[in-house]
Amino acid sequence: MSLTEKNYFCLEQVLKQFGVLSKKNHFGGYCLLIDNVIIGLVLDDNFYLRGCLFARSYFEAIGLKRLVFTKKGIPLELRYYLVFEQIWENESLLFHCVDLAYRSAREELLQKQSAVVRIKDLPNMNMSVERALGKIGIYKADELQEIGAKACFLKLKQHGRLMTSIKLLIGLAGAIEGYHSAVLPIKLKQELINWYNTVG
Repeated sequence: MSLTEKNYFCLEQVLKQFGVLSKKNHFGGYCLLIDNVIIGLVLDDNFYLRGCLFARSYFEAIGLKRLVFTKKGIPLELRYYLVFEQIWENESLLFHCVDLAYRSAREELLQKQSAVVRIKDLPNMNMSVERALGKIGIYKADELQEIGAKACFLKLKQHGRLMTSIKLLIGLAGAIEGYHSAVLPIKLKQELINWYNTVG
């Protein structure tokens, strides 16, 4: 069903009950976000609710159709579900569907944020660095961040793990800060070089 002016006004009123509403361009249309969490998509004058986790099961159970987006000639089924006419005509059902989409999207975001990040997946890191750090008792990315690049470097040097070079020190600092070595801020890089030269 086309997203008429009346339906959009109704949708806006429902969405505002959940939090701050914003828009972001997406797939040639735009996403609707509540408190920076994507809950739906407006595309070709249609509104699709985002269906992740428990919302997905419910949307499929009530017969909402998934969005099929064609990319380079290949049809892709996305986790967005078309809101049909009966839902627009029933404000309490619309509210219930938006509530499910919002709670599911928030839950998914929290799950992603609490997922354990492996050291090898950080910038500048790889399996050999992850293994060497594991042998000195540093197993997770948050442990690396807590201990810091200099202390990790000294522990690796003390235990003879890896070639303890300036490249490794800068790589560890970049991993902690979320930068590739090549784009680590110059001030931080210079400070690490000076420190390395004193402990070299």
